[in-house]
Amino acid sequence: MTRVNAGFEIHDALNGTRTVLIKGADEMGGRGWVLESQCPEGATPTIKPHLHMTWTETFEILQGTATCRIGDEERTLEAGDTVVVPPRTTHVHPWNTGRGVMTFRQTNDFGAVTPEAVDDVLGAFATLNGLAREGRLREDRLPRNPLQLAATLRTLTRHGGFDATAPIALQRAVSATLGRLAGMLGYRGVYDRYLT
Repeated sequence: MTRVNAGFEIHDALNGTRTVLIKGADEMGGRGWVLESQCPEGATPTIKPHLHMTWTETFEILQGTATCRIGDEERTLEAGDTVVVPPRTTHVHPWNTGRGVMTFRQTNDFGAVTPEAVDDVLGAFATLNGLAREGRLREDRLPRNPLQLAATLRTLTRHGGFDATAPIALQRAVSATLGRLAGMLGYRGVYDRYLT
């Protein structure tokens, strides 16, 4: 698999958000990453409600007005505001609710040295955006093909990331069974062709 290094960009095919990896595994000692995202006016959330078992995520608004969700609470954030999301907390990343471009910096601490999480997780999001450009995602931003969905889920659950709208035990079971079968049939959570 292609390494994901500082300077790597993801362009959200559905809402126009551009995300750049500022610091990756090499710069963060394998414990996290720093991303910067530019969200055009009207851009909706790029990621569904989710949680991380060990990761702490910090979001700093650099420009514009954003809304984020932490647990059941929605917060409005302005330039200069910072919010920290501890592990096991359901959340939705900031999205643009103001005028003009909203920019935020996201710093993740994985809670352990797991440099492969940078390649796997950012690679999975780049792959999802590649599939979106090809019309292969549903309205909820997940793959139409159940085997591709299972392969993507397996990649994300490997690093303790879970969809907050489904039981974690079910996601682990699907990952271990259908996700494994999908892998044997050639489906991947990350395809190199979407990483360039």
